[in-house]
Amino acid sequence: MSRKTGDIIRVFYPFTPRAKNQENSNEGKERFGVIINNGNNMAVAIPIMQITSHGKRTEHPDYRLRLDEVRVPAETSYFKPTQQKRIPIYGVIKTERIELFDDDEISGSLTNIGKEGKIQILEKYKELTSNRHYLQRLNEESPGHKEAMETFERFVIGEKLRFLEKNGESNYEKMEDRSLEINKIQHLGKANENKRIHFYAVELTDKEGSFFYTIASKKQPKQVVKEWGKPKTAKEWIQTDERYYQLKKDIRQKLEPTPEPKEEKYRDFKVFRRNILKQEQQRER
Repeated sequence: MSRKTGDIIRVFYPFTPRAKNQENSNEGKERFGVIINNGNNMAVAIPIMQITSHGKRTEHPDYRLRLDEVRVPAETSYFKPTQQKRIPIYGVIKTERIELFDDDEISGSLTNIGKEGKIQILEKYKELTSNRHYLQRLNEESPGHKEAMETFERFVIGEKLRFLEKNGESNYEKMEDRSLEINKIQHLGKANENKRIHFYAVELTDKEGSFFYTIASKKQPKQVVKEWGKPKTAKEWIQTDERYYQLKKDIRQKLEPTPEPKEEKYRDFKVFRRNILKQEQQRER
C-alpha cells in the first residue's frame, strides 16, 4: 500500500508507549496519525505521531497549544465513501512521542498535511529535543525517534529543494536509495552572495527516466569531473548540494535563486570532463 511522509492515516494508538509497556496492555484508542516516514514503502516498522483533539477542546477559541503540539492544518479533510462527503480532520499533532507500527496496523492514506505542516513538525521536534525534559522523554518512550526524524528531515528538505521533482510531484522519498548518474551537465557560474559556490545544472538518470536539477557546490569544475563521474544514490546526490546543509540549519532560510540553465549549453558529462581537463592542461603549460 503506497503511503508517504506527512500522510494522515487511522491507527489504534496505545495509551502507554510500547517501549514502556511491560504489562503488555492493549489499551488505546483508534485515532488519526501522521506518518513520519514510510521508507520508500519498504519500512519494516512505520513511525507515526498521534493526532488528538483533547475531546474537541483544541477547537475552542481560547485553546493554547502545549509545547509539544502542532495544529493540524486548517481545512484538512478526507473523502469518506460511505457518507459520500468530505470529513474534517482537526486537532493537534503530538510531537513528543513516535510509535512504530506494522503495515497491517494502519489504514491507507486519507490525506496529507502538506509541506508547511511537515515543516512545523520538524521545527517543533527540534525545539523539543533542545529541552532536556522532552529529550529524555523521547529517548525513553520513542527509542528510534532520532533516526526516524533524520529521515523525515531529509524528505522535507528534498521536497523544499524540489529535488527529483517531476510534474509538480516530489520523487525523492521513494527514490532515496536508487542509484543515479549524471548524463548531461552545464556550469552556470558562481553565486552572487557567496563566490565560493558554483552552480551546476545536471540531468540525473537511471533506468526509469531522468530528472533535471541544479546543484550548489563549493567544488571547482576540475573537482566535479573527478568526483561526479560515477553513480551515486539520490541520498548522496542531494548531500552534494550546499543548500541541503543550509536548510538543515534553518528549514525556512531563504535561498539564493539558481541561474536558469540553457538547453543548448548542456554537455554530455564525458564531453564536459574532456573539455575541463583540456583547459587544465593548457593552464599548466
